[in-house]
Amino acid sequence: MTIFGDGELNQHVDPDALLDDIDLDADEIAWRKAFIGFDDEDERRLSNLEPLFRDRQNEIADDFYENLTHHDGTLEVIGRSPKGIEALKQTQRAYLVSLATGEYDEEYFRNRARIGKLHEILDMPMKYYVGQYGVYYDLILSEIDERVQTRTVDAIEEWVDEEMDASDDSFQSRIVDRFRGFTDEGEDEEGGLDPSLERAVREAIHDGMADVLAVLRIVNLDLQVAADTYYESYTQKLDREVERRKALAYGVRRDVHEPIEELDRASMSVAESAQEINDLAASQADDTHAITDEIESLSASIEEIAATADQVKEVGDRAESLAEDGVEQADAALEELAAVEEVTAELTDAVSRLEARTKAIDDVIDHVNDLTERTKVLAVNATVESRRGDATQETLEVIATQVRSFAEEAAQDLTDIETEVTGIKSVTAETVETVEETTDRLDQGTERVETAIADLDQIHDAVSEVTYGIEEVAVAAASQATSAEAIHATAERSSRTADRVSAETESVAAATEEQTANLSEIARTLEKLTSVEDVKRRPVYER
Repeated sequence: MTIFGDGELNQHVDPDALLDDIDLDADEIAWRKAFIGFDDEDERRLSNLEPLFRDRQNEIADDFYENLTHHDGTLEVIGRSPKGIEALKQTQRAYLVSLATGEYDEEYFRNRARIGKLHEILDMPMKYYVGQYGVYYDLILSEIDERVQTRTVDAIEEWVDEEMDASDDSFQSRIVDRFRGFTDEGEDEEGGLDPSLERAVREAIHDGMADVLAVLRIVNLDLQVAADTYYESYTQKLDREVERRKALAYGVRRDVHEPIEELDRASMSVAESAQEINDLAASQADDTHAITDEIESLSASIEEIAATADQVKEVGDRAESLAEDGVEQADAALEELAAVEEVTAELTDAVSRLEARTKAIDDVIDHVNDLTERTKVLAVNATVESRRGDATQETLEVIATQVRSFAEEAAQDLTDIETEVTGIKSVTAETVETVEETTDRLDQGTERVETAIADLDQIHDAVSEVTYGIEEVAVAAASQATSAEAIHATAERSSRTADRVSAETESVAAATEEQTANLSEIARTLEKLTSVEDVKRRPVYER
């Protein structure tokens, strides 16, 4: 068939490749025909309409573009075509005639695919392309309607002519009866037109409607192919855009991969720091509770110390009073003891002198004992000599001299002993007096000392109470010191924890800044996605 609409835009269209893209081959064409019921009868009827289309092509093309040029949208599309209005009308005339003269094979639909692609190249929205077939329906079907009416009238006239040829003089009345539904045998029971007339009218109308269906089916097939070319173009654009978006997405993913990893690591660091801060905060809370407990314990210890201190003060005051009394008694005892010391000194001197006398007596006694021994020896010697018969006078005189000498020494020693004994008696008398005086003073001192001891016992008891109180104070003070140390240690630990919290807070802040920087980088990268122009919506969805 002759290719119509051959213009500059055709160089941008490859019909064969286009059929491959939309998967339109002989089998697909056969299936589509069968699906909508397009068959050989439709082809025959379209072929019969060819004279009508050819005769009315000029009027239809003029009316078609008259409608399109009254709308801004379609007028804008027409303005993008390299052809003028007259050339477009010529293309439209050729297309109209081709509806009734095609073989309706692959070549026919290849041409239809080319036409659809040309309209898509001109960016004609789908609503315009499909909508213009409404104009076709109005124009073409009005011609078919006129043809149906004409053929119906022709069928009636033909029926009348046949009836006239077979009628007699009563033709007119019989024709009227036939239109009224009467027959030669009388009134038709069902009424209505004469069956042969009704059949002729129905056949004429049916034949016209069959023509209409043939036109609608071929136009439907044309629309399917045109829609395929539109959608294939949209699909290709979408595929290209998807590929571009995919490439962009890969690029974005590549660009944001490292920042996201950094962000993930920073987030983990923030989470760990947050957990550390949480743990430290919990530890601080525990330390605070411990400090509170220690402060309560310290407060109780202070109250106990205060109570014990009051008791110690009372006992101390009593001990002070007893101590004053004891001091007074001790002073008196010291005075008595001082006097006793003087007497004791005198007694000591007398005892010393008595000891000296006693020692002299001992020396005399030793001397007497010596003399006694010597006298015994002399007596033995004298006895021995006296018994000897040859003892001389000289020997006896010697012994007598010695005895006399011993006797004189013994007498002298006895005199000395008597003298010493007299002295001892004198000293002993003085010592006895001194001892008696010392005893009296000791008795007085003893009484005062006993009084002082009694006071000291009371002081001892008071001091014991004070000591016990002091021990309690010491225990409380020790507890207080322990609590203070615990408070100090807890405070130091809390301080260190606070320092760690501060350090972790700085770490969190640094990680947050790093996250912010990474997020800014991600935001700049993601701007690449938002900067890409959106894919134009398919014209069929435009409003």
